[in-house]
Amino acid sequence: MNKPYQTNRNMLVPYYLMYSYLYYKENESLVDDTEYDQICKDILTEWNSIEHFHKHLVSKDALTAGTGYDIVYPQRVINAAKALLNG
Repeated sequence: MNKPYQTNRNMLVPYYLMYSYLYYKENESLVDDTEYDQICKDILTEWNSIEHFHKHLVSKDALTAGTGYDIVYPQRVINAAKALLNG
C-alpha cells in the first residue's frame, strides 16, 4: 500500500509528526523503526525542497537522532494522528 509521502514528499512532515505523536504520546506505532528512520533521513535529505506549514516544528537534530520525543504538537496534528490511528 502506497503512503502519501511516497509520491508527495511534502507529506513527509505531517506523517513524521503524526507517527511521532502516536509513538511518544499514545504508545502506538503505525510504522516499524526502519520506516520511521527512513522518513527522518528523507526529510533531512530533502529539507530545502520540502514545503509544509508545520516544518518549523521539526528539528534537524531530532531527525538526525531519529526521534520526535520533544515536539510540541499542535491540536491539528493530534487530531490527524488520532484519525490516522482509528482509520
